[in-house]
Amino acid sequence: MKNHEQPSSAQVHFDQVSVHYFAQPRWLGGKPFKALEQINLTISTQNLAIVGPSGAGKSTLIELLFGLRQPSEGEVYVCGYPLSRCTAKQRRTLCQHIQLIPQEPQSSLNPYYTVRQILLEPLFNIGEGEEGEQKVERVLADVGLDPLLLDRHPQQLSVGQAQRVAIARALIVEPCVLVADEPTSSLDPVSRQQILDLLAQIQKTRHMRLILVTHDVDAATQLCDEVLVLDKGRVVEHGTTKEVVMHPNDKITKALLRASTTSNEFTKTVGEVSYAS
Repeated sequence: MKNHEQPSSAQVHFDQVSVHYFAQPRWLGGKPFKALEQINLTISTQNLAIVGPSGAGKSTLIELLFGLRQPSEGEVYVCGYPLSRCTAKQRRTLCQHIQLIPQEPQSSLNPYYTVRQILLEPLFNIGEGEEGEQKVERVLADVGLDPLLLDRHPQQLSVGQAQRVAIARALIVEPCVLVADEPTSSLDPVSRQQILDLLAQIQKTRHMRLILVTHDVDAATQLCDEVLVLDKGRVVEHGTTKEVVMHPNDKITKALLRASTTSNEFTKTVGEVSYAS
């Protein structure tokens, strides 16, 4: 498969982005919940890990990246396109540049489709279905799966196999930006490390940048050049992975690092994390 070049326009940029919710209408005195607040971030050539506890704003950030949510303020640009003003044709083009590896692979795969159909669907969506069979075989080999799995349905796969199929589905359109949402959260320790090794290999062979959204600091250390720490919708720390891991400044970063020393699965609620210095 061909490798994408990395032009300067193939970047992700958050320009003073805020997302506010109102649980109660403003005219009834409702106050906004600030899911994200004044995010100003450019991801050009670096592999970036976005880490933080539950409620930090990680899911909202992913929704913004794929146009599933509009910012209350500011704009998100992907490959030069302002997402809030994209046409349908531009959105189809963007599908070839940025793809998502979801958190729960088995629930994201169509249960009525075979693995072959799951992998062919993105190609038909961008008008490249005629070359589908060859690309399916190649991408399946790239993620370490046996071609015998092509006629199976998602419920016939292990969790690890389903995650590899989800990765293959993202790779088959040859994006230059890959967004991985907690890609190891549902895996056992052995499968987790295998998926991390696979993602590292993909980075090297396909020269694509990775945006890893996770609470797993160890995974961020293995895969990413930079780490951005979110807490309550705000960026509380951002730097090279080495700097953040060796010299954390914010209390939430320190809590995440303490949690990673005892478990690869970060505590599910903020209240269960000790913020003591």
